[in-house]
Amino acid sequence: MAANGVSSGARVVSEEEARAEAERLLADPRLHVSERYRAFLRYIVDARFEGRSDTIKAYSIAVDVFNRPASFDPSSDPIVRIEATRLRETLQKYYDQIADEPGARLDIPRGRYVPVFVERGQPPCHDEEGELQEVGLPAEEPTQAALRPVSGNWRHLVMGGAAFLAVSLAAGLAYDAASPKLPNTQKPFVALSMNPSEQDKAAGEAVTEDLAVSLARFGTVRLHSEAAISSSSRDEVQQSFYKIRMRYAEDESSISLWWQVSDAASGEAVWTDEERRTVAAASRDDAMRDLVFAVSRRLARPAGIINAIELRRNLPASTTGNVCVLRGEFAVEQRDAAGLKAARSCLIATIAADPSDADAMATLARVYVWIGRATGDNSYFGRGLELANRAATLAPSSPRAALAQLGVQYQLGQNEISIAAGRRGVSFNPENADLVAKLSMVVFLTGHWDDGVHLARQAVEIAGQPIRDASFVLILDEYRQGRYAEAVFLARQVAAPDTPTTVLKLAAIARLGDRPVTEQEIAAARLQHPDLDQTVAAMFSGARYDSNLRDALRAGILEAGLKMPEVASNRPM
Repeated sequence: MAANGVSSGARVVSEEEARAEAERLLADPRLHVSERYRAFLRYIVDARFEGRSDTIKAYSIAVDVFNRPASFDPSSDPIVRIEATRLRETLQKYYDQIADEPGARLDIPRGRYVPVFVERGQPPCHDEEGELQEVGLPAEEPTQAALRPVSGNWRHLVMGGAAFLAVSLAAGLAYDAASPKLPNTQKPFVALSMNPSEQDKAAGEAVTEDLAVSLARFGTVRLHSEAAISSSSRDEVQQSFYKIRMRYAEDESSISLWWQVSDAASGEAVWTDEERRTVAAASRDDAMRDLVFAVSRRLARPAGIINAIELRRNLPASTTGNVCVLRGEFAVEQRDAAGLKAARSCLIATIAADPSDADAMATLARVYVWIGRATGDNSYFGRGLELANRAATLAPSSPRAALAQLGVQYQLGQNEISIAAGRRGVSFNPENADLVAKLSMVVFLTGHWDDGVHLARQAVEIAGQPIRDASFVLILDEYRQGRYAEAVFLARQVAAPDTPTTVLKLAAIARLGDRPVTEQEIAAARLQHPDLDQTVAAMFSGARYDSNLRDALRAGILEAGLKMPEVASNRPM
């Protein structure tokens, strides 16, 4: 039995030869397989060459290739084993037919699904040891001849077999120990400490308690406890720990909170800032609440300071767990095709390792929505809905679960259910301005103009600064009412506009009737947003909003001279 299923003496070919053989094989018309099997092959080959061999499991293949639901159980549904057996047989016949041609050969060892590439002419890869136990098949009953000792030296045979087994077991353990293990990252710990002046001590303690609650609601960090830290200290690579020092102060007209984030391992101060709120314009309690919300959002939102540091950790692309969730969220917000593909694989692996990971389920649901939009495969939306609902069941107060339900149900046209899910999420997480902004988008696009604008303004107020989705709603409302100059003004206030916001600005400029300015703005926009035309085409796909708004948008885009008069439905959720 050779490691990884490669026959003893078989020469494993170079990476370059393996890649060439994979592409040749998949393109060869002599390989008579269905698209289903071709997709199976492409999936395991891509994962192998992208360094994601650890993710090639029955669960991920069933979900990604055979469209099984996220609740798929390999022990009760043998689809992957059956299809893998048929594919192996097909590959064996194929290589038998071209045996005279030199080159490499792709094998799928039994008991595992990671492809190996060896020289042609070598015997097929051995079965993986332990395959019978893995696939749940009964071992053959030994015959009486097999039970009968061959000679009087049977004791020596038993002892020799035991010694061989011990050596094999030791070799196997050594091989496992030498194999690289991808970290399964966890949410970072944070520890809060307050140093108020003597007269502000009671208020400082209240701020610390409120901030702890607010941070916990975001669901992206874990609050420090000695027991939790000691239990995870055995795997420091997988665990981050941040200390947050604070100093609270107040006077007759304002309250302030100075805070500093430091990496507990290195002692480095990674961020220092101060928030201040005026008491004169509001009650002291309201000002304190706004202060706490602002700081917790800066720290713990998915794109906040702590998670931005986590994303910059130098970890493999296929890392599972918390970093995978953060990468998936980033890919969704940036509409990054390569990032979505990588996130899908590591999120599936994360769920396979922990079927109760609601964050991974919710994020994978959002990833599936974008993959479905990009590919036109509506089956992804159903899979996304199942994941979003499971996440909400496992973590009813999770903002990520609420965001997933909001986006997937809206994509499926279940507008009222989508809005209800968003409102439920906001009730649990009132400081989550990003969730409020996403909700404002769905509410507005489904024709509830005033309510959508109110929510957008509420999101901006919570955040204390413009938010992309809320800004889009406010710009779109000005456009809807024919106030194009106001729409252009608001669009210019967005610090880093995404492509949909830029498209909306161009439509508003065009409706103002100044053709030279319009052409100048479009030329500048194409330099900044190379995907401008694709975004215009995608934004109206499956539009489900007021016909007057749709017609007004279409007219503006036509006047701007862009390729397709379609805008604003598939915003990221």
